[in-house]
Amino acid sequence: MAWLKLKQKIWHLKGILTIAPSITLLVILGSFTGVYQTLEWATFDFWFRIRPQESKDNRITVVNIEESDIQALGQWPISDGKLAQLLQNIIQQQPRAIGLDLYRDLSYGSPQEQEALDQVYRSTPNLIGVEKVVGETVNAPSILKEQDQAAMADLVLDQDGKVRRGLIAVALDDGQTVLSLATKLALMYLQQEDIYLEALENSDRRFLGKATFSPIKNNEGGYINVDSGGYQIILNYRGNQDRFNHVSLTRVLNGDIPEDLFRDRIVLIGATADSLNDLFFTPYNDTDTGSNQMPGVYVHANLTSHIISAALEGRTMIGGITETGEWVWILCWSFIGASVSLLILERNLLRIDPISSIELTLVGAFLPIGVLFSSSYYLFLWGWWLPTIAPLIAFILSTVAVVSYYNQNQKNLAFTDGLTSIANRRFFDTYVEEQWRRIKQGKDLSVILCDVDFFKFYNDTYGHQAGDECLQKVAKAITDAIRSSDMAARYGGEEFVIVLPNTDTETAMLVANRIRFKIKAMQIPHKKSQVSDHVSISLGVASVNHNRPHSPEELIAFADQGLYIAKEQGRDRAVVAPR
Repeated sequence: MAWLKLKQKIWHLKGILTIAPSITLLVILGSFTGVYQTLEWATFDFWFRIRPQESKDNRITVVNIEESDIQALGQWPISDGKLAQLLQNIIQQQPRAIGLDLYRDLSYGSPQEQEALDQVYRSTPNLIGVEKVVGETVNAPSILKEQDQAAMADLVLDQDGKVRRGLIAVALDDGQTVLSLATKLALMYLQQEDIYLEALENSDRRFLGKATFSPIKNNEGGYINVDSGGYQIILNYRGNQDRFNHVSLTRVLNGDIPEDLFRDRIVLIGATADSLNDLFFTPYNDTDTGSNQMPGVYVHANLTSHIISAALEGRTMIGGITETGEWVWILCWSFIGASVSLLILERNLLRIDPISSIELTLVGAFLPIGVLFSSSYYLFLWGWWLPTIAPLIAFILSTVAVVSYYNQNQKNLAFTDGLTSIANRRFFDTYVEEQWRRIKQGKDLSVILCDVDFFKFYNDTYGHQAGDECLQKVAKAITDAIRSSDMAARYGGEEFVIVLPNTDTETAMLVANRIRFKIKAMQIPHKKSQVSDHVSISLGVASVNHNRPHSPEELIAFADQGLYIAKEQGRDRAVVAPR
């Protein structure tokens, strides 16, 4: 009994069990094309914008080079003398590290100014200059390069032009590994905390204090076949410029700064003026409007803060899960969509009041979507970037597919006989009317009306359950005997009807006798039959080209007349209705 109930339950849920995995496979195949990638990125950006604001990172101070600073200098690039003075004013407060986010491969100013700047370079071991190593290269100051005080300033842009990934290091063609500016500054800062980078043997994972760094994979989070060259991570931004201490270049040059502004901190010097065009799109701004672009120096500040806070405080690292995990995630939402839609449809079928039905539909449609987005958001806050759009598509498609399947199934049930699983009287009436209309196009049409011989005696002898099984076997024999173009239906009780489109009388008789022989061949015992020891059937045949009826009802009446004659002549036979 338990097995039977389980089997019935599985049969009831076969639509869900088929649709949900199929939709999942379809969505996963679609994801490989990158069709959801832009929307996944947009969702990821939205999570950044709505999450609680993070605290300011007071370990980093940025020296802004603003439009007013350029006007005050009266020239750009800044001269070697002014840059030397700027650095000396910063160095006086003993910062832990200084990052000069300016490409400075050429000298600007007199030989005396150049010498002054070179002297600062030589005497400042915690000063890091930048170079560009990807694409068109730009060298770092030669002195800093020789002293291993150079780092790359390259940033990684997604296809929509936004910076979502942080570049930690790059291996060059000559085998040399170059660290990014943020990485070099962070490691220099952490050394004074006695924290050093550790590599896990035979792995690309790296340990740094409380943090474990893993490079991004090609299909991680919302990325599809991303170029993951070098050592990249998903950048957990702290925020815009207001999340860091900052001061203008002019104020530093004039000494108009607090005495401890740079002390024991990381100092980043970089351009923020629009005219210098060192601006980048990030999750915090819209690429269409171009507003609130982030200066490159603040992208470096965010990545530096990311590394330091992760190592010291265990701040959240953002990463994806395995591809298999993402597939399971999508499959779960596909099943949820299929299950919820089936539940709503079945509840509505119970004809609860209309208002409750509408409420149920709205809740069932929008609540799971709200749960999906809420789950994705809170997982993001915990450092997990899971696809949101792909499971949403799976949810919607599964919902639509189950509704379509359910409606088709209900339609089939409405036109199917519950006992024999062939068409019912309702479907027959519709079908024969449709075929009748085609007669005007010169088509033939025949009908066979069948009746199981002495079926009342069979029921009385073997019981109604056996009678039902007998009718099921007869229906099966009929469907096996007719052609694919024919349609069989249960006409009522033990009566069956077959509609044969494009069929003349002679062919219809052949089909009728094939049905009769098929049923006799089953050898179903019937000891109370007056014509045979086994179940037999009588058939009446009528056709348009033979009986010339004026309506479908008259055609059926002719077939019924043939059936009556077959019974009068001793049953277990097929008779063509007379004209």
